[in-house]
Order: sequence, then C-alpha cells, then structure tokens
Amino acid sequence: MKFILISFLFILKLNIAHAVENLAFIDLNYIINNSLSGKSINNFINDLKNKKIENFKIIETKIKKDENDLISKKNIIEKSIYDEKVNQIKIRISNYNNERQEFKKYLDERKVLYTNQLLESLNPIISNYVEQNSISIVLPKKMIIIGKKNLDITIPIIKILDKTVQKINFDE
Repeated sequence: MKFILISFLFILKLNIAHAVENLAFIDLNYIINNSLSGKSINNFINDLKNKKIENFKIIETKIKKDENDLISKKNIIEKSIYDEKVNQIKIRISNYNNERQEFKKYLDERKVLYTNQLLESLNPIISNYVEQNSISIVLPKKMIIIGKKNLDITIPIIKILDKTVQKINFDE
C-alpha cells in the first residue's frame, strides 16, 4: 500500500513539474511601450497632441486677452454691451472646453485603434512562438505574483515583433 501511495505521489509530482514547464507569461504593456511599432504609436499620438496643444494655447491666450480687455473697459462701456460681450466670452470658453474634450476623446480612440492593430499583428507571433516552443498556456504578467524569469517570453516576442512590424500604418 505504501508503495502505491509513493508511486502515485511521484507521478503526480512529475506531472505538476511538467505542467509548469509548459507555462509562460508575457507583459503586453511592456511590448506596447517598448517595441518599435508600439513606440511609433506613442510618438504619433504625442505629435498629434503637441500640435493641437499649440493651437489650444493660442486660443486660450486670445480668450484671456479679450477677457482682460473687456474687464478694463467695464466702467467705460454700457452695461448691456458689457453683458453681451461677457456672454460671448463665456460661449467661446465653453466651445474651447468642448473642443479640448473632443480632442482628448479623439486621441483616446486613435490610441485604442492603433494599439488594437498592434495586438492583431502580435497575436500570430505569439501563437507561432507558443507552437514552436511547446508552451501550453501563456498568462499576462500582471496576473503573476512571482515566477521564474525563464518563463517570461516578453523579450523574445518583442524581438520577433520588431523584425516583422516596425511601424503601424496611420490613416491621418
């Protein structure tokens, strides 16, 4: 009876050890931020953002200038004209804020779109890597508390991705 129990435990231990060998984990955020194609997405989004910020600064400066001019003329112009101009400035500020929100939404949508394109390119690469290396399960790194470094396939996947996809096609 003891022999059967020891044999069973030994076989169970071998199966568990073998199962761990077929596991891997990957850090998708690291790939998105550090691969050539991921960096091209980040650079593209940052360029769009920086160009638009310049326009927003110009608009904001002009609104502030007009507001200060109006305040300086408050006692000189008629109250009804002053109130009308205050309302016009409020409308401009509201439009400005709406434009900023719309642009932020636009940037977020672009980032998601291009990241999804990257992930679509990444999926077959991961599948091929898993197939070639007899890996049974790939888990996201953020779900792993601790694991052996040799189970992390992030760097090999980045190298393959960088060879196949250097840049995402932007439709801008």
